[in-house]
Amino acid sequence: MSFLQLDGESYARVLYAWGALGLLSALAIHFTRMLPISSKTDSGALSVLGMVDKRAGWIIMETPVLLAILYCFLQGAQPLNVSVVFVAAFVVHYANRALIYPFRIKVAGKKMPVSMVLSSMAFYIINGYLLGYYFGSLREYPLQWLYDPRFVVGMALFIVGFAINIQSDNILINLRTPGETAYKIPRGGFFRFVSCPHYFGEMLEWAGFAIMSWSLPGVVYAVWVALPLLAQALSAHRWYLDEFGSEYPSNRRAVIPGII
Repeated sequence: MSFLQLDGESYARVLYAWGALGLLSALAIHFTRMLPISSKTDSGALSVLGMVDKRAGWIIMETPVLLAILYCFLQGAQPLNVSVVFVAAFVVHYANRALIYPFRIKVAGKKMPVSMVLSSMAFYIINGYLLGYYFGSLREYPLQWLYDPRFVVGMALFIVGFAINIQSDNILINLRTPGETAYKIPRGGFFRFVSCPHYFGEMLEWAGFAIMSWSLPGVVYAVWVALPLLAQALSAHRWYLDEFGSEYPSNRRAVIPGII
């Protein structure tokens, strides 16, 4: 992996530039009012490169991050240490997203843009490299870190966020009975508080990841995930309000209970 090796200073510069790009990406999503993949982004300008089966596209775009982080971590210069816990947490999340979730969603006959698959693949590969290289080559955690309050609090947030994410996915997957096609208002779980609890759960996960690893790449990744999800959640919330009007629960926020 010599062609990917960076010294600490060069790595930090790349990381800051990548974080700035994340901010620009979130602004672009916000001002173009792009909706989440699961809603209405599978048409129009995004389909210029063609379309692909949605289940296959999801697997193709999510799997590279697993390969990237594992390869870069295992090829690292550091001996195995507490860092393996962070990589394992990352792998658990994306194993679910790439290898389990696509087979649970009801997307028979649906398509997604090839351009979205390719851009997501690039996003995941870069982040997999940055995190895998950091934990495998640049940062070694002592065993005592497992007892540090930052690790304990961060891991708790990650687990709670993961649970919210899974619960919300379950509600959405089972929202319509076989044969139903009309949009329905999701209810139960954290849908009592926000329109997009699956996004809230994921944002909570990566905030916890940043805290438990107490690392700059952890913060950058949390920002990269949170800002686009926030923008998408605001768009999805507007869509719910437009679609259902007065039927939609007035006390729901978009993504953060009681706040946004």
